[in-house]
Amino acid sequence: MPRRPSTGESGLFGFAVITRLGAAYLSQRLDLLDLGRTVAENLVAFAPGMPEAQRMNLLARFLFRGSRIHLPVGVLSGGERLRATLACVLYAEPAPQLLLLDEPTNNLDLVSVAQLEGALQSYEGAFVVVSHDERFLAEIGVDRWLRLSEGRLFETSAPGEGG
Repeated sequence: MPRRPSTGESGLFGFAVITRLGAAYLSQRLDLLDLGRTVAENLVAFAPGMPEAQRMNLLARFLFRGSRIHLPVGVLSGGERLRATLACVLYAEPAPQLLLLDEPTNNLDLVSVAQLEGALQSYEGAFVVVSHDERFLAEIGVDRWLRLSEGRLFETSAPGEGG
């Protein structure tokens, strides 16, 4: 059974959450999807009303083509699992209006980071990203920077801007 939380379910650190407010939390562990189900089966669980042809086209855009859509999520690399999770979350019914991402570039190769950047650049909702990867944050268009120091949150300028 997929681990898709029901509407209104909430939790902290450990799995993605889709609430009635339309927010999704993607943890570093990318443990939202059912590891025993295929990429295609997980997408069906998140978007049951999406026609099969549209699901196949969507998965192809996330680089899952041919027999790759029938792989169990548990055998995917970190980058593949991130792409599968993004496809499921971004096209969930209903789609989230807010994404919370916890160190999304951890353990990703450069190609996977570029794919993540592209997905976030085209995302039409809001997102909050916790990351130490300043280049990635600049690339996805982060326009408000906050730093946590000594247990307090401070607004700051982007690195390299001074001030």
